[in-house]
Amino acid sequence: MKSACALLALLGLAACNADTPTGPDSPAGPLFARGGGSQTLYAITLAGGLESDPTHPFSAMGVTGDPFSAKVSADPVYLTLPASAGGDDLAACDGDGSLGPSTASWGGYSGVWRGSFSVTGQKGGKPGNSYHVAFGATREDGSGFLWLVINAPGVKSNDKLTLSFTNVRGLVSAGSTPDGGPADSQDRCLSFSITATP
Repeated sequence: MKSACALLALLGLAACNADTPTGPDSPAGPLFARGGGSQTLYAITLAGGLESDPTHPFSAMGVTGDPFSAKVSADPVYLTLPASAGGDDLAACDGDGSLGPSTASWGGYSGVWRGSFSVTGQKGGKPGNSYHVAFGATREDGSGFLWLVINAPGVKSNDKLTLSFTNVRGLVSAGSTPDGGPADSQDRCLSFSITATP
């Protein structure tokens, strides 16, 4: 009798769960971001010390109306590192000097890089305008390696669709190399913007 009850209970659960959407075959409806709210697909454009490669545009999901309130990420992303990293105030980037001097030049890193990009609004005690930006990439031809991390305040404008960073320190990992040769882990002094277009 106990076996029959257990079997009926399992069949009942299976029948109840059969109507519950669980995957990509679910009926169309709003998508939700990690921070809550519906999502929109945005075209993402970077300008300044980090630039979008115009021949490889990319899009990413973000919270509708406020994409940078949660994580926005994509892979692969092609970014061009121009000659200048955009920063014009090394003192602001270097702070108390404990991390050593930064530079406002990309030097040997100039050119197109392909990899994983993300920008995340920081929570958990961080100020409301602090962001974590990460870009791990190789050159378009597969050579070199760059791991760039930025933890800094940003300013929203353009009805919350543009996020700007001015004179922020970009941490370049110790294993980073412009071309597979000698490492260049000097941090960069960056100014750039990220715009999301619905």
